[in-house]
Amino acid sequence: MPTATSAALMIASGEGRPVHVLGADLTIRVSSRDTGGAFAVFEGRIPPLEGPPLHRHPDQDESFYIVEGEFRFEVDGQEIYASAGASVVAPRGSSHTFQNVGRERGRMITTVVPGGLDLFFEEIEEVSPRGTAPDLARLLPVFKKHGQEMLGPPLRVRDAAGASGAD
Repeated sequence: MPTATSAALMIASGEGRPVHVLGADLTIRVSSRDTGGAFAVFEGRIPPLEGPPLHRHPDQDESFYIVEGEFRFEVDGQEIYASAGASVVAPRGSSHTFQNVGRERGRMITTVVPGGLDLFFEEIEEVSPRGTAPDLARLLPVFKKHGQEMLGPPLRVRDAAGASGAD
């Protein structure tokens, strides 16, 4: 089992590794590399109406702390609304997604236990850089390599399909 390093670690305000992941700007604040794989912490800045596809981390718990904004989460079919100061947990193995439902860019701090999601994000950015359309043929092998499962589209796409009467 991975264990955190024994040395103290401080990441100053504004520091971290920026990554762009499918429309979201993230900053890896504490990398899995810093913790021996025990956990990772990243800060996300999510544009209005954006969020990730429905997905599952079979081996990782994910905790979201909302710093700014209003978000809608779906965790195993349960809809949860959370705003600044709230926390939402998606347990390992749960299907989950979220969407910024506010009018401004939202911000959240996410902790993943054990780590590894940050390494996944770095590879996603490589195959789907800012300004390019996501290509499933390039994305799915990265999901598979990191043990992640893509289960469906983002909430905004599902909402649009429902509004148009499509199934």
